[in-house]
Amino acid sequence: MNYQAQYPQQQGFYPSYQQSAPGSPGTAVFAGLSSLAVAAGIGGASAYFIAEFPGYDNVFDLPAGMQSILIGRLAVAALALIGAVMLFARRRAGAPVVAISAILGAASLPLEPVVSEMLNGIGLSVGDYFQALIAFDNAYSVLLGVGAVAGLLAFLFAVVPSTSRWLRGSRHY
Repeated sequence: MNYQAQYPQQQGFYPSYQQSAPGSPGTAVFAGLSSLAVAAGIGGASAYFIAEFPGYDNVFDLPAGMQSILIGRLAVAALALIGAVMLFARRRAGAPVVAISAILGAASLPLEPVVSEMLNGIGLSVGDYFQALIAFDNAYSVLLGVGAVAGLLAFLFAVVPSTSRWLRGSRHY
């Protein structure tokens, strides 16, 4: 009877690589949908303001501060839309683009009373601006609120590790 001892096998010089579990597409899809809501909310609010504000025919008739806010918001909406499409196509760059556009979209709300000289022209203080914004009594404030809340959710779900794991699981770069 030959007894051969079972010695543990050595694993070479490099330790074995444990591949992590592939991420769930749920967080990436939710980040993409939230990014679409950022694009709709922020871009829609800007388009609504341009279309409905009395006395100004186009965006270039507005004061410079309000022009920069509206054009910046439209650019952020386009960036959010591009980021959502990239996420749905499983491109790795989609998550950072969504995260950046979401933060910029949410940051545009407190910047509006600081940058815009229109509010001073109509005698509206910063506190009055936020009270009017939170009242949600018109489409402009509702769209901005939707864009801000969706921006925070899009940022949260774009930076979750499960989203990047799911994007890394694809062969696209």
